[in-house]
Amino acid sequence: MAKMAGMSSAPKNKTGSSVVKKKVEAAAKTGVLSLTEHKLEKVPSVVVKELGGAASKLRTLDLSANKLEALPDFAGAFPKLRTCKLHRNRLAALPAFGGALVSLDLSENRVTSAGLEACLAEATALEELRCAKNPLGAGCGPAALSKLAKLRILVVSDCGLTALLLFDGALWPALVEVVADGNAIAGLDDALAARAPALRRLSLERAGLAALPRSLLALKTLDRLDLKGCPISKKQFLELDGVDDFMKRREKNRKKEGGGSDFGVCGLD
Repeated sequence: MAKMAGMSSAPKNKTGSSVVKKKVEAAAKTGVLSLTEHKLEKVPSVVVKELGGAASKLRTLDLSANKLEALPDFAGAFPKLRTCKLHRNRLAALPAFGGALVSLDLSENRVTSAGLEACLAEATALEELRCAKNPLGAGCGPAALSKLAKLRILVVSDCGLTALLLFDGALWPALVEVVADGNAIAGLDDALAARAPALRRLSLERAGLAALPRSLLALKTLDRLDLKGCPISKKQFLELDGVDDFMKRREKNRKKEGGGSDFGVCGLD
């Protein structure tokens, strides 16, 4: 069927070695390289050859939506890398990332807790970690998470977890948002509020949560809870110890931010 006049197909991302070469040349000046949706099965050698090394200026690398199963030594090749986007690939094993890394997106890969452990061992400056839809497995993820003291945002939805941030003695003073939807987390440790004293948003939709510790509801920074699809009912939630103060605080903050009144109860029926 002929296309209608004035209509055109959606633009497609140009790929091929010549396109990659031009982008690499530009990245040498800008410090930013995006090779998203390039049908890559491996990282082109020109990337490391031209941009890698002790003097590398690469700060942002986007390799999302490809078919990558392995990566080069990022810590050695890109010592100043701050942002790395790897979502929607086929990665199971990961290299270690250096201490300059601030933001990492591993969503929709095949990374296990062991693979994530090695990857994060030296990434102690990390502020944002997104690894939704990876088979991290039972437990609360790799122990390396407990060392990420600068972490602000953590997304671990649909990862097969059975616990959340359950590391004795760990402290995340900057953590403001945790999204852990779709995990079999039946309960939260009472010390979670003390471990994440600045937490503002906690999302546990489609989890097995049946109750919440009073210490969490009493956390003065917390003003958003997402519990849609959990076995706890709205009635049960409203009867929890400390919920009245939480609801008042949530309403006050919404009005302060110009959001108006919210008559819902954390997504619960």
